[in-house]
Amino acid sequence: MVIANVQREIVMVNAAAESLFQYSEQEVWGQKIKMLYASPDEFEEQGRQRYNATASETSLYTITYARKNGETFEGETQGGPIHDEHGKLIYFVGLIRDVSARLSAERTLNRLHSITSNQSLSFNERVDAILELGADHFGLPIAIFSKIDGATYTVIRAVHPENALSPGMTFELGNTYCSHVFEANDVQGFHHVAESRINSHPCYQTFGLEAYLGSPIFVDGGRFGTLNFSSPEETRPFTGQDIELIRLFADWIGNEIQRQRHLDSLTSTRLEMERLAATDPLTGLGNRRMMETSMKKEVARAKRHGTDFSIAIIDFDHFKRINDQFGHQTGDDALKAFAAIAQREARDEDLFARWGGEEFIAGLPCTTSAEAVKIMDRLASQLRDVIISDDEGAPTLTISVGVAQLREGESIGSLLSRQMTQCTWLRVPDGIT
Repeated sequence: MVIANVQREIVMVNAAAESLFQYSEQEVWGQKIKMLYASPDEFEEQGRQRYNATASETSLYTITYARKNGETFEGETQGGPIHDEHGKLIYFVGLIRDVSARLSAERTLNRLHSITSNQSLSFNERVDAILELGADHFGLPIAIFSKIDGATYTVIRAVHPENALSPGMTFELGNTYCSHVFEANDVQGFHHVAESRINSHPCYQTFGLEAYLGSPIFVDGGRFGTLNFSSPEETRPFTGQDIELIRLFADWIGNEIQRQRHLDSLTSTRLEMERLAATDPLTGLGNRRMMETSMKKEVARAKRHGTDFSIAIIDFDHFKRINDQFGHQTGDDALKAFAAIAQREARDEDLFARWGGEEFIAGLPCTTSAEAVKIMDRLASQLRDVIISDDEGAPTLTISVGVAQLREGESIGSLLSRQMTQCTWLRVPDGIT
């Protein structure tokens, strides 16, 4: 509380005001209250608004004050005139509360919301912005987002006034103040390490960091790493608001990592389901559904660029006999043997799929029918060398192939239909056309 006379000269301050402004009552008694204002203009403005002969009631407002050492703070003030029993103005009174921390926290929360809700920023960009925000708010210029595996402390993102830290740098966890965070499993703060219980810590002995504030980061219920801020200079004692703010920062980072992990898992699951839906489970080649979709795209591309496109339908010879004489497992092995050869010998652009039963299909971009014959001949030659059973009389695997080349203006449906009805099918050992 500060009381001034009608000339706005200080006549009384209580002990709380002495502590807040760092002046003794003797130092301020009789002085213009202007000495407590951070801005002379604000002193004049308050005189026009509240502290004058016509003032009639108190009001609540916030302005910036200055302490004896020149440090400024934001003071929430309830102030106005005091009248005697006759209504005569005799004093002005101000009840002042330092709300700098609260207002700073509110501004920091607003900035945090702006950062975390900005979808145009990447995760790393938002983390960097949070590190800079925390460094500014806590007055600790070194900021680190770390990952901890066992005894290894790895810097993921960092802000340092001399750029002395970079992603990927590693330290022994025991040589960092973050070891205390992991030991406590909660926020830890030391505003003056030299006067604290950790003044013999290796981090203080090596780096001389006088102030530290750190929080664990949890992901899916497990400890991931830490978010921490430090300085070579001691700082003010940390408040409850500081503790809650760094915990909030760390929670956002942990939740974002968790969210991204879940999204990655969903994406991976979706891609795997799409792969399975397009894959023949026995041979690992594409299935008919995949091939129909892919060939439509390849035919459209061939028309657009004026390139060749051929298809080949491959059918195992005497496949029923293989199953009947040597068992269905041997038949499956024959199909898988062809698929393995096709995958090994195919060009990057070639498409192979199981068309049904013992029948396969190949889509060959930028390939004429004559070139397709050569490709099929090579595959068939390798297939003949495959031994599918140790039983005496095991058959040599042979195939019959039909090849057709896309004609101008032809659709994939027409190409498939023509391939099935007009091509001459010959067994590969005898040559194909």
